[in-house]
Amino acid sequence: MTSLRLVALAVLSAALVFPGGSGQARSLAAGTVIAWGCQGDNADFGQCSVPSGLSGVTAIAAGLTSSLALKDDGTVVAWGCGGANDRGQCSVPAGLSGVTAIAAGASHSLALKSDGTVVAWGCGQYGNWGQCNVPAGLTGVTAIAAGSFHSLAAKSDGTVVAWGCGTDDFGQCSVPAGLSGVVAVAAGDANSVALKSDGTVVGWGGCFYGQCPQNGFPGVSAISAGYAHTLAIVGNGQVGAWGCGGFDHGQCDVNGLTGVTGIAAGVHHSLVLKGDGTVVALGCRILYGFGDFGQCNVPAGLSGVSAVAAGLTHSLALIGPRKQTLTFEPLPDKTYGDPDFTVSATASSGLPVSFAASGSCTVSNATVHLTGPGSCTITASQAGNADYLPAPAVARTFSIAPAPCTVPKVTGKRLPAARTALVRSHCRTGNVRRIYSRRKAKGVVLSQSRRAGLVLPPDSRIDLVVSKGRRPKRPA
Repeated sequence: MTSLRLVALAVLSAALVFPGGSGQARSLAAGTVIAWGCQGDNADFGQCSVPSGLSGVTAIAAGLTSSLALKDDGTVVAWGCGGANDRGQCSVPAGLSGVTAIAAGASHSLALKSDGTVVAWGCGQYGNWGQCNVPAGLTGVTAIAAGSFHSLAAKSDGTVVAWGCGTDDFGQCSVPAGLSGVVAVAAGDANSVALKSDGTVVGWGGCFYGQCPQNGFPGVSAISAGYAHTLAIVGNGQVGAWGCGGFDHGQCDVNGLTGVTGIAAGVHHSLVLKGDGTVVALGCRILYGFGDFGQCNVPAGLSGVSAVAAGLTHSLALIGPRKQTLTFEPLPDKTYGDPDFTVSATASSGLPVSFAASGSCTVSNATVHLTGPGSCTITASQAGNADYLPAPAVARTFSIAPAPCTVPKVTGKRLPAARTALVRSHCRTGNVRRIYSRRKAKGVVLSQSRRAGLVLPPDSRIDLVVSKGRRPKRPA
């Protein structure tokens, strides 16, 4: 591909970020956007000029020559698009509200609304390949991504919908048959990437630089697609990368990074968000006359970052509060009558986790008490603080099997007390036969059908013989 195309049709997908880590003081207010780069005559189109007074931002996205910000009131702000690079992607539709996610492409912008629908704008002259033509009736969308020529949407049923591609169709809109279980998507220049709920990644379309994932990394939790490379966060906080073959500006030099909680893949560079709220930039080496526009020059002292986004010649960072996640391992099944036990969960923020119970159990602090057979659900939560947003709750459900009947000794007890002892031992009273007895008072158990200490299936019946007292004397 020519260097002209590298500038004109570079891919910028929405940054998919899953931050966390330890708390850190910051001097900037939460909801503030920081931009850097845009150095040079052919690099500054206003995308680094954050609007004065912009605040309350909860998400960011970086396009080719544009920047997007989602505010906490559900509205979207756009800036940049200077000169001949204005395809309308900065012209946010009037009245757009209720937005929960945003994505910025080369010549278009996307917004996901709270009702699961998608709104697209831009695609002006020389920028329309159909990527703004949202399919009629598309609903139930949970995630979006914007590439150069196409758009992606992941649905609540785990499927993916793609549209656009026009005459620049490299297969990036041809979703693989049977693809399911998708929780996130990322759009490159000529390729598409999907993250599945099992932590695996699927890629399709034009993979000229090896940017389409081919197995490799286990336990992926986040993805981001750039022009010639794809990034992934591996479950242990490391970064995996595919691509950069023949188009290597150093944006794939991810070895040795740990504690990573967010990623963003641009054209000539990559951004990595660490758990402590700091940012690392990779790449920007000069190749074919392109690469370094200052987008790798992270501002000194930048901290408290909650999200990052990477464009062609610029980088964006959003100051927290940061997101956090919970780690709560599955709980083993139990048997009613088992002793109380404790549960444990951790928040990526390091803040304390609280628990709630429903079903046949109770929880006090972290101690669980079983109240009967059936099932129990323990829900872990973390409410957040000034530095962290509330964590998505994690629920773990386990089964509680009925306790076995451990036969108690009830001989010598009165019948009501015998019945109570059987219930407490998870047995049931069977047939009760009454006979006369010279030695035992009326209502006392004389014998039981199963010996004491015997372990039987739950609710086993124990037959009893009960005294009727002395036989009455016959009349003379």
